[in-house]
Amino acid sequence: MQNFRCHCRLCIAFIPNNRDGGIGNTFEDLLGIAENNKKEADFKGFEVKSKRLFNSSYVSLFTKSPDNPKQANSYLRENFGEIRDENHSDKKKLYTSVFGHRSSIVCSKYKMKLKVDSQNKRLDLVINDLKDKNLSIVSWDFETLKKASSKMTDLFLVFAEIKTENKKNQYHFTAGEIYKDFDFDKFLKEIEKGGIMFDIRIGVYNSGKNYGKTHDHGSGFRVKAANFKNLYDTYGTI
Repeated sequence: MQNFRCHCRLCIAFIPNNRDGGIGNTFEDLLGIAENNKKEADFKGFEVKSKRLFNSSYVSLFTKSPDNPKQANSYLRENFGEIRDENHSDKKKLYTSVFGHRSSIVCSKYKMKLKVDSQNKRLDLVINDLKDKNLSIVSWDFETLKKASSKMTDLFLVFAEIKTENKKNQYHFTAGEIYKDFDFDKFLKEIEKGGIMFDIRIGVYNSGKNYGKTHDHGSGFRVKAANFKNLYDTYGTI
């Protein structure tokens, strides 16, 4: 925590973005974190997330495709996706956001909703037609989700103001929030309340050796910054 405080005190001015990743990569550079996609936490046991100040968009928690059935992404895309690119009219894609407190209308054909199945220890993505006839259920085992969320045990969320000079973004890190002890049961409750969504971003490769194969563009669980406190046992600001 002291390391975060020290870095935040140093961020008294706007800092130019040196990479394509924006706020997150710029702050990671300040912390000396190399760019990576590791499953472990980013910095001294803390996962680091960033957010534009006064922006209400969702923040990524973690990415994880469903366990069941096997190759669930391809199953979802091929069975419930739609043609979105005239240049690849034979390739379906599936982009939508799914919640636990209401159904989402997908491709004007389907209703999709998250459902916590505590008895079978799994999270279901329930797919019905528009008349509520069940078409399919894909799911994550609780153990899979616990493993995927393990790097979220402790979290640092940093906020930044943004300005542009000479067509280059600059960031002023103005505030931070620290969260300790991620609670999986609270995560499930927040899904049921609608505070967490699962964002589906399943496309296809349009070139190269994987042409036509399923390409997951980062499907994952996302939350509003204001709801992070509902997922942890303790939290504070710096």
